[in-house]
Amino acid sequence: MQPAILPFPQSLQRDEGSCDLSAVTVNCDSSQLAASAELLQATLSTAESGTPLTLSLAPDIETPEGYRLSVAHAGVTLEAGTPAGAFYGCQSLLQLVATADSHKIPCLRIDDAPTYAWRGMHLDCSRHFFDVAFIKRYIDLLALHKMNRFHWHLCDDQGWRLESRRFPRLTQVGAWRDRSVIGHTANRERRYEDKLHGGYYTQEEVKEVVAYAAARHIEVLPEIDIPGHAAALLAAYPQLACDDGDYQVEAHYGIFPDVLCPSEETFAFLADLFAELAELFPFEYVHIGGDEVIKDKWQQCPRCQQLMRDQGMTSVDRLHGYFVSRVEDILASLGRRAIAWNEVMEGNVDTSTTIMCWTGFDACQQALEAGHETIMTPVECTYFDFYQSTSLDEPQAIHGLASLKQVFDYDPLPDGVSEALRPRILGAQANVWTEYLRDTATVEYACLPRMTALSEVTWTGPGRDWTSFCQRLPALMDTLRQQGHTVADSAWKPRLEFTPATNGGLSVTMACDMPGTVIHYTTDGSPPTTESPIYRAPLVIQQSCVVRCMSVDSVTGRCYGDERQHLSIHRALHCPLFRLASGELHEAPELARLTDGKLGNERIFHGFEWTQFTDVDNDLVIDLGSSQPVTRMSLNFEAGAHRELFFPSRIEAYSSDDSQQWQPLGQCEGDALNNGAVILEADTTSARYLRLRLENLDQHYGPEQRQLITRPVHLDEIVVD
Repeated sequence: MQPAILPFPQSLQRDEGSCDLSAVTVNCDSSQLAASAELLQATLSTAESGTPLTLSLAPDIETPEGYRLSVAHAGVTLEAGTPAGAFYGCQSLLQLVATADSHKIPCLRIDDAPTYAWRGMHLDCSRHFFDVAFIKRYIDLLALHKMNRFHWHLCDDQGWRLESRRFPRLTQVGAWRDRSVIGHTANRERRYEDKLHGGYYTQEEVKEVVAYAAARHIEVLPEIDIPGHAAALLAAYPQLACDDGDYQVEAHYGIFPDVLCPSEETFAFLADLFAELAELFPFEYVHIGGDEVIKDKWQQCPRCQQLMRDQGMTSVDRLHGYFVSRVEDILASLGRRAIAWNEVMEGNVDTSTTIMCWTGFDACQQALEAGHETIMTPVECTYFDFYQSTSLDEPQAIHGLASLKQVFDYDPLPDGVSEALRPRILGAQANVWTEYLRDTATVEYACLPRMTALSEVTWTGPGRDWTSFCQRLPALMDTLRQQGHTVADSAWKPRLEFTPATNGGLSVTMACDMPGTVIHYTTDGSPPTTESPIYRAPLVIQQSCVVRCMSVDSVTGRCYGDERQHLSIHRALHCPLFRLASGELHEAPELARLTDGKLGNERIFHGFEWTQFTDVDNDLVIDLGSSQPVTRMSLNFEAGAHRELFFPSRIEAYSSDDSQQWQPLGQCEGDALNNGAVILEADTTSARYLRLRLENLDQHYGPEQRQLITRPVHLDEIVVD
């Protein structure tokens, strides 16, 4: 087994024997490495006649963050080309010590350097505010993982977190919201915590954080998200908007139409604001946001329309690019460079803008080909506010799924990127949005150990190995827990996968990403135990049931997970669906989930397992393939956990043998729909085609749209008996 160093070095060679570090004498021949020497002296037991531990500069190590670590029976030598390299070498050495038996670490030689220059973690402190003590604790986690960029998201619709002495209302007004939505912001019934939430970082606190990070060789990237996501800013300074709206710090989460007006007053404001910011943050980059900008108000604003005419612009996307270019000019005058989310490319921004690519490979390819440097942070696997497993015992998250294995398997260098473009990829980071991470424990749960997996992606690079990673990970997790951190064990939880069985029904596969686990299961809905059957091969399910499983670590004996799935083996299983329009059937493969046999109850709501309807009138047809007896149609519109879904206003069901002449089967409306579960009973009839009409006439107030909108309806399965 490899030593428990994470991220794993580029080269590690084991030698015979061990080195006793129960007492050490730290020797350092360079003042540049004094901080690393002090770190070792503060962490290890020292003595005048202890095992020698020598730190020295090595000019032949050309990689700025590289180091060499040699552990022999007689002592330890750490060489580095820079103070940063020495610091990372210390992290590796201290990890060896943390897992040592009687202070004896194995003799070995390490030659190490990172794969990527940008290795980062983001933290959203707008949606929920976290104090300086936690920010430092978070930075310590980055340092442990040899990460060197802390992306500090300091403002958004839900709060402004940076003190400005030039513009005090930013914190007097913008830092506080009167209430916060409880549960998911898109729930059917909105509930609120009527409690003031907020806070901000004083300029002295910011300087303290920046210095703390610098001592750990971490640059702090501040983000001022503009021109969208600006509700908190506009609540403080509404004169920077396009209209005379009543702006408030948002209690909800989502994408809102509040946007800065690209006026000279706005740019003068931003020039003063960024001048203050530049005094606080020495990093050469400033993140200016630029994502999810709803441009409707620009379209309606006379000043914006006049500006577009004056500049010869034909679309508001170009106005977005103009806004970014003006902000870039401000930053350039301050000796800073801009980073922005990839949506700014819609405005044809200058190649001097570094693009943070979050929406996928296409955005990355577009940015690279246009000449931009890029930082990779794809939503699919580096958004750590996503769920970590589908197990029912996971805490609430925003949505999505980004498992530990998905993070580990991520390659910041996408397939198809030419050799010439690859140097423009600076590296990668993960983003931690905190709409549903209300406290420090939930933030840590979201990050650990996914941060560890990302560190292997960005430091170790292509040579990383999943099996080795899984062997090394438990020791680090134990250390983190001993230090009081909250660490997720989601990677040990099993998952269920389903495919159509050859002779009808469903084939069920159970899997766990973590090696060395045994899966126990039941098919009667009862909780599995260690006495339940062990999964060895796919199960074929021929009748409706509830499959549940858990995993057991074969080394520790610990049990993990509560994975369960209600299955319905019914007459329409895997039958094709169509949309009916103007009397014609239109193929609709996107509706296939409605007859896949999987029900949504007793599941965490995952949008990819449901079908969403946003139209007022939705007309669906199932083709049973031949005329068959039908007595009942069952529908479910209510999620199992962490979401409350909307119900349709009316349901009608029909049957037909020719898809032209339809006979009513049943209907349901009003209060009968309020529990989310609907059963339409009918006298036994024979039909090939079944038609389901979902009317969605009800509306509700959409905070993101600032108006009444049609309520989205979700359906998991159309069960036909």
